[in-house]
Parts: sequence; structure tokens; C-alpha cells
Amino acid sequence: MTQQWETTVSKDEKPTEKARAIRARQRAIGRELRRMFDDVAQEPVPDDFMDLLRQIDDAEDAKGGKKVS
Repeated sequence: MTQQWETTVSKDEKPTEKARAIRARQRAIGRELRRMFDDVAQEPVPDDFMDLLRQIDDAEDAKGGKKVS
């Protein structure tokens, strides 16, 4: 679901009020994004993904290359 954020304010508001409204909206968006991505960052890495990374590292070692992880 996509949300659109309205960044305009009424015509009778001064430019500084408009700027404050935009900054407040941006802060709210930032807080929500941090909340969402902090939850994701705390999730464990799936075992299948770790196995794949180990296989890549092993393949690089066999070729004499540098490790990826």
C-alpha cells in the first residue's frame, strides 16, 4: 500500500509555517521509517542465507580470492 504525503499548506499560511509543517511531516516519516527498519534489522539472518554466504566464501577461498563476508 502506498501512501502519499501532502506537503502543501493552506494559502493563508506564511512561508515559515509552511516550512515548519513540511519539516514536521518529514520528521514523522523519518520516525516511522526508522521504526520499521529497526524491526527488520533485529531479525536473525536465515540459515539458508548464511549457508549461501559460506558457499561463496568457500568458492572464493578455492580460487585464491578474498572473502565476501
